[in-house]
Amino acid sequence: MFDQLPYPAADYHVCPCCGTEFGNDDAEYSHDQLREMWLAGGAHWFFGAPPANWNWYVQLYAAGMIPVLFTGIGASTTETDVPRLDLAALRAVANVEHAARVQ
Repeated sequence: MFDQLPYPAADYHVCPCCGTEFGNDDAEYSHDQLREMWLAGGAHWFFGAPPANWNWYVQLYAAGMIPVLFTGIGASTTETDVPRLDLAALRAVANVEHAARVQ
């Protein structure tokens, strides 16, 4: 969830963060599934230059979408912090949370 979208998440607008085209991509996949695909692909900024100090992990954590899986982020929120994240653990948590919502 990118909280600085320049337009509503609808009407075929494309998120500059993950590249989701709202009204098209989310017709076939849920937002949770699209987020998982973005994470599995490396969670790279999709279009243009990302905001200063943007970090996908901090963005999703601030939105309450992922738990803390490691400690020690410190003052820097640059991509240099990302390799310390256990993506396999993140995917496992996302799958459990998705399964709980579907039931």
